[in-house]
Amino acid sequence: MKLDEIKKNTQADHPPRKHQQGTYVPAAVECFRNETVKIIRAKIHDLFIDRFEAGSGETWCLVGANRSGIDSFFKLLAGELQDVEAEALVLPTNPGVISFRRQQDIFEEELRKDDTDFMDMIDPGTPARSFLHNPDEHRDLIRAFSMEDSLDKGYRQLSTGQSRKLMLLSRITQGCSSLVIQTPYDGLDQTSCRELDKALAACCKRKILIFIIVHNRSDIPSWCSHVGIIAGGRLAHSSLREKIMAPLDTIFAGQTPDFKASARELAGNGERLENREEELVRLKNGSAGYGGRDVFSDLDLLIRASDHTLVSGPNGCGKSTLLQVITGDHPACYRNDLRIFGIQRGSGESIWQIKQHMGIVSSELHRNYYVPGSTLHCIISGLYDSIGLYRPYTSADEKKALKWLERTGLAHEADTPFRRLSFADQRLVLIARALIKIPKLLILDEPTQGLDEPNRLAVLDFLEQVAEEELCTILYVSHRQDEFRDFFKQHLQM
Repeated sequence: MKLDEIKKNTQADHPPRKHQQGTYVPAAVECFRNETVKIIRAKIHDLFIDRFEAGSGETWCLVGANRSGIDSFFKLLAGELQDVEAEALVLPTNPGVISFRRQQDIFEEELRKDDTDFMDMIDPGTPARSFLHNPDEHRDLIRAFSMEDSLDKGYRQLSTGQSRKLMLLSRITQGCSSLVIQTPYDGLDQTSCRELDKALAACCKRKILIFIIVHNRSDIPSWCSHVGIIAGGRLAHSSLREKIMAPLDTIFAGQTPDFKASARELAGNGERLENREEELVRLKNGSAGYGGRDVFSDLDLLIRASDHTLVSGPNGCGKSTLLQVITGDHPACYRNDLRIFGIQRGSGESIWQIKQHMGIVSSELHRNYYVPGSTLHCIISGLYDSIGLYRPYTSADEKKALKWLERTGLAHEADTPFRRLSFADQRLVLIARALIKIPKLLILDEPTQGLDEPNRLAVLDFLEQVAEEELCTILYVSHRQDEFRDFFKQHLQM
């Protein structure tokens, strides 16, 4: 049976139902009380599912390592696969899908509508409120997501976590019959994770069928009723949550990237940081924001060579904005008392003079890297600080990039277009792109987003060795407390 041969019953749009104060009732819930999913002996290129069934009101957490086949399971549930062989295939009829790729689609559409060049200020983008269906009818849900103060912001003003919550709100307020969510906790601070759990738990009570995809055991929520384990290209286990937690170690069996084994080898000609008193970043009484509203102010920051710095704080507090000021990607870099590598910003220096000593990984860079090009070219572009590769490169450049691909387990993807990789593999490639030149300042804004436990720990172990060998200075933003390593010498809590 082919997926395109299976006719789905598409429910017509339903207006939101009236609800009592303090009780959120999603639109059109009553119409989908009997939503079911049934998959029997389904074959996908990297995944086999012998039998999987889910019924209305169940809440599933599907957990698997990167490249385990879990991305294909997500695409199947989301209705994104068109050629699937199966004995039986009943998929969600009206799913609300939240994924990194769909966030990217929204971002690219926002870029096409960006009028910053014709305004005297940064275009904030489409108001967040515009993404919701009848927001006044869903005030309790919006409050549960702690998004009341964000609805009047433009989309491009939202943090990664806020934009993810907005997507969830958008799907739920439109009356979806089920939710299919890819790694919902990535990019969210602890408070936002609790708020998201509370909101999704409320959806469970309304009998919405929920599937969430996670890569880390610690991300399995307490409210889910069932757990499925994807391992080695198969649905290995699926059952009630309390029956399946024991065999979870099996999902991380197999090879993981060996970053830690040879930091010095990968660094090539990288030299130790000699002048530990060299000031890399000095910001005095700093402030920045959007639309005339500061997201942080009165901030002092000094980073000297080897002062590996951790930055943490809630979503929307200005962590990413601070990094954009430092990298020169926010106009506030010129109105602040800011020195980068000893150069006063706004003194006539070229942005490329600054960035040639930086390696950067961020959600913004990831979103902006939508140009054509191979995986190999993406890594080489890190040597030239460009998004895309627009100049000839040497055989030595190629050899160095291939070495990084080998270490990330992606040597076989050298010629694959970067945008065809999974989100997790794209993130690994961007980390390699930032590290290839072993810069003076390595700026990492939640770099492990989308990575499974082994890959995440391998990256952190490698960074720890980079710090020990004094190859570069690390500026790192993270929400995860299990990433607060001892090599960080200072911690900025915003």
